[in-house]
Amino acid sequence: MKYDVIVVGAGPAGSTSAKFLAEEGIKVLLIDKEKFPRDKPCGGGIPIRTLKKFKYIEEKELIESYTYGVYVNFPFKEEPIKVEIEKPMHGMVLRKKFDYGLVNHAIDCGTKFADKTKIVDMKIDKNKVKLITNNNQYLESKIVIGADGVWSIIAKKSNLSQNSKNFGVCLYQEVNLKEKTIKNYFPGKKLAHVHINYTGKNGYGWVFPKREHINIGVGELKKHRTQDVKGIGLKDAFKRYIKNLKENKIIPKEIKFEKVKGAALPSCHIEKTYSDRLLLCGEAAGFINIGGGGIDYAMISGELAAKVTVESLENNRATENYLSRYQRLWMDEFGKDIKIFSKMQKKFGEKTHKFITLACKDEKLSKLFLDVFIGNTKFYENKWKIGRRLVYLYLRDFLHKD
Repeated sequence: MKYDVIVVGAGPAGSTSAKFLAEEGIKVLLIDKEKFPRDKPCGGGIPIRTLKKFKYIEEKELIESYTYGVYVNFPFKEEPIKVEIEKPMHGMVLRKKFDYGLVNHAIDCGTKFADKTKIVDMKIDKNKVKLITNNNQYLESKIVIGADGVWSIIAKKSNLSQNSKNFGVCLYQEVNLKEKTIKNYFPGKKLAHVHINYTGKNGYGWVFPKREHINIGVGELKKHRTQDVKGIGLKDAFKRYIKNLKENKIIPKEIKFEKVKGAALPSCHIEKTYSDRLLLCGEAAGFINIGGGGIDYAMISGELAAKVTVESLENNRATENYLSRYQRLWMDEFGKDIKIFSKMQKKFGEKTHKFITLACKDEKLSKLFLDVFIGNTKFYENKWKIGRRLVYLYLRDFLHKD
């Protein structure tokens, strides 16, 4: 079974890449190990900048609702800091519906899709990529795009996997409620809740309201161990979080939590996202922002991977050197921000309360962060403005105390 391109992983990165490839007349196969539609551990928030860039998301009616702000809490005993804007900050999705919608859109554009297909081996030679599946299928292509998540088999088989043992881990549940109930608890602009350092660790809890669902979860940054990936250690924290949410009337008391799900997240991008006849995008490349979100970076990297792949096929050049252009493209698009976010993650929890309190209570600094958060500008382009403002606020606060 021969193709021009095989895309492994049918999340937002893979489906986006396949869609743009198919539109260019490329013979592309999109595969995933899971049976679709399937759910995915995720809060389900998409920045408005992503909706503007990929207009078909709203055209295909894949957005459940919009949120216009957030309550930042430190801990429950203190008054939360409210950040609210007039225009939507994020579009909220259900990953089961959203991912399947993107897959179907890619199929409509000409992509061939195969779910329940797991790659078990890969070999790259001078002229082609050979893939072997779990049901002993032999697949062949000129280029492979790895978009198969944090434990990417494509990254592993190409020796591009990250050696770092630092990962984020989370537990979450998406609860189905009546729309009327959600409107009662999250009236008006459906503001989300974020609880910083809810257990005194480097992490946070979240509550994201949607149209008929509430996404609730806890996560932390720590060194990866097998028991952490399974969720051991976070289970008690999740139970305490649910209890506190109910006591503070953020969620209904009658909500029952049974099927809690867990996941691991990358904490930084891998150093090299390309090789001979191979590109990595989305979480397979370690693309994620400081808040744990990755849909926007996944879709952008998927489009960029498709762009470079099309050029490679047109010029009949799929060498590592030629495909290296992909890394320059994503670095220009969001890579500098990711590097800053990675450094900030390492410091997460150190004076976090003070930092966010200053940011939320100062109008100029709040606007700078919100512009970055909703995609009006990039963090890297404003880092000196943010830094200078923080120094000023720290000094002003210090002198005021004296």
